[in-house]
Amino acid sequence: MATKIKGADGKTYERVAPSSPKRKRTVEIILGAISLIVSLVSLASAMGLAAVGDAFGGGGSYTATLMIGMLLSIAAFVLIFFINKKHAIISTLILILGVVLLFSSGNFGIPGGIAFMITGIVAIIRK
Repeated sequence: MATKIKGADGKTYERVAPSSPKRKRTVEIILGAISLIVSLVSLASAMGLAAVGDAFGGGGSYTATLMIGMLLSIAAFVLIFFINKKHAIISTLILILGVVLLFSSGNFGIPGGIAFMITGIVAIIRK
């Protein structure tokens, strides 16, 4: 930011100060909210299919996998609010949770996993 100051010689100068070290993380929060919605909608829509699969001998494994995916999505979303504390670590954790969600929750975890991976990459790029 530039502020105008008056020098000893009577001339007006612009004093340039660095921006605050706390960067606004609105983009990451919005992307995280979109990722959470996409992830929870896709995983919740699969709960009906998992219930049918578990009823015919799945043993609860399908429902457990989707519940783990939902918990991972919520954990990644909560991490976004702590991104100003330890930026590199939190961004990497969001990216890792996106990859885990992508591969652990079957076909219904793919949209949410990709969305959280994009959120993690954007958070890493925006230092």
